[in-house]
Amino acid sequence: MKIIYTLFIISAVSMSLFSQGLELKPYGFLKGDAVYSSKGVLSFGNPNLSAPSEASGVDEAALGFTAKHSRVGLKGTYGEEIKVGGVVEIDFFSTNGFDTNVNPRLRLAYASLAIENWEFKLGQQWDIFSPLNPNTVNTNANLWNSGNLGFRRGQIQIDYKIPAKDFEPLLQLAFGEAAKETGSGLGDDNKSVMPMIQGRASAKFLENKTIGVYMVYAKFSPYPDSSEYDYNTTGFGADFTLPFHEYFNLHGEINTGTNLNNSNFFSVAGNGSKDDERKILGFWANIISNISDHFQFVLGGGMEDNQSNNIADGNVKQNFVIYGDLVFPIAYGFSLSLELGNISTTYQDLEGSGDVTHSALYGFLSGKVVF
Repeated sequence: MKIIYTLFIISAVSMSLFSQGLELKPYGFLKGDAVYSSKGVLSFGNPNLSAPSEASGVDEAALGFTAKHSRVGLKGTYGEEIKVGGVVEIDFFSTNGFDTNVNPRLRLAYASLAIENWEFKLGQQWDIFSPLNPNTVNTNANLWNSGNLGFRRGQIQIDYKIPAKDFEPLLQLAFGEAAKETGSGLGDDNKSVMPMIQGRASAKFLENKTIGVYMVYAKFSPYPDSSEYDYNTTGFGADFTLPFHEYFNLHGEINTGTNLNNSNFFSVAGNGSKDDERKILGFWANIISNISDHFQFVLGGGMEDNQSNNIADGNVKQNFVIYGDLVFPIAYGFSLSLELGNISTTYQDLEGSGDVTHSALYGFLSGKVVF
């Protein structure tokens, strides 16, 4: 009976909002994958195929099938001079392998208000530090640990767009959560009573080209009664989206920073502290070539270099991924994709034998329908 009452209330509210001009747009994609690796791979540190991003050195091939990379969302907007909106998006991804029965996972959920050139967004959304995402079929690996750093988090974001004809600057500022997803309550950054600060300045020019620069800062106070152990997360980077031709659309990022993994930016350097800072340099880029309406080609890759002063034996020193996609759009949003890639992971002085590099070939055969 409660379900009936709830559905009745939702229907009544929706009808009222629709009558006042509310626009709702569902979006997302349904995706099935067959995944292969020639040797052992790690997905967010776990030895499975859910999001291959590092080579583990295990001399054993693996094969799996899943639909857990699918995702769905809903966008809503209302108003004209003052636009009120929101986004909610879920998927079914988890890092524990290719389970059949998986729970929905919240990806995005935020409310927005747009007035003239200003936009305010409150809730869980994408970082403006390292803001782009690569065009890889391996969507939940996303070149994290290979140059891509930006993730999602709860934040308050303020955007100001300067209107112009041939050159459109955009200024972005965000105040957000820096704690990692440990499930243990408040993180050390919350104890500093200071939000993570992210900022980005970008410009769109020549109709469709964009270049941006960005930064991040967060403060950690693991022991609130003493500043002796305080340390920071800092980072800087640049992004570019350069569609020179339909056969050559280049975009990517260059990132560097200290203790980024502490703030839930995925980095091979691991967590740092006041006397043991973790430093990284990374980049990624891909080229998208739209050969025809029914064939696209993507070539991409990324690298992250652990530049910390003291890298413990057995820890990742460098990670490099290169991949190529053959994409065949069929009709009505349905496409077939084949991605082949290679992961090379270098470990510091592994087992006393000097630096060791492990490699693994991987492949994704995917069917996807976008709506």
